[in-house]
Amino acid sequence: MLFLLTALPAFAQEQAPVNLDNGIARMQALESNAEHERAAQQQQAEADRRRQRQQAAAAERKRSEAHVAAQAQANRERQAAVNRQRAIEDQDRSYENRYKELQLKRLEAQVARENDRINADLARSKAETDAVQSQADANRNVSKGVEKNLKDANRHWWEK
Repeated sequence: MLFLLTALPAFAQEQAPVNLDNGIARMQALESNAEHERAAQQQQAEADRRRQRQQAAAAERKRSEAHVAAQAQANRERQAAVNRQRAIEDQDRSYENRYKELQLKRLEAQVARENDRINADLARSKAETDAVQSQADANRNVSKGVEKNLKDANRHWWEK
C-alpha cells in the first residue's frame, strides 16, 4: 500500500502537465466557443435588428401606399361629386333654357293671335268706314240729284 501511496503522487505528477494542458485547451476551446457563440448571438441580434428595420420600413411603405391610395380614392370621389354637380347644373340650365324657349314661343303665339285680332278689328273698322263712306257718298249723290231735280223743276225752259 505504501507503494500505491508513493506511486500515486508520481502518477499524479506525470498526469498533471497533461491535465493542465488539457484543461487549458479545454478552457481555450470553451472561450473560443463562447466567443463564437457571442459572435453568433451578435450576428443573430444584428440580423433581428435588420429584419425589424426592414419590417418597419415595409410597414411604413405600406402605410404610405395606403395613405396615397386613400387620398387618390378621395380625390376620385370628390371629382365624381363635382362632375355629378356640374351635370345637374348643366341639366338645370338646359331645362331653364328650354322653359324660356317655350315661354317665348307661347308669347309669340299670343302676340300673333293679338295681331290677328287687331288686323280683324282694323279690317272690320275699315269695312264699317267704307260702308259709312259709301252711304255718305250715296246720300250726297242722292241729295245732289234731288237738289238738281229741284233746281231743274223750279227753272224755266229758257234757264236751262
